[in-house]
Amino acid sequence: MSKHKKHERAKELDRRRKRRKEALKARAGEAAKTKKTK
Repeated sequence: MSKHKKHERAKELDRRRKRRKEALKARAGEAAKTKKTK
């Protein structure tokens, strides 16, 4: 049971990391867009 919980926690962390990466990518893309328009 504890093993399963650990796995779930790892999955949640991974999901959070993925979301953060996507957000960073989106922000970078927007920054590049603004730079281009400027």
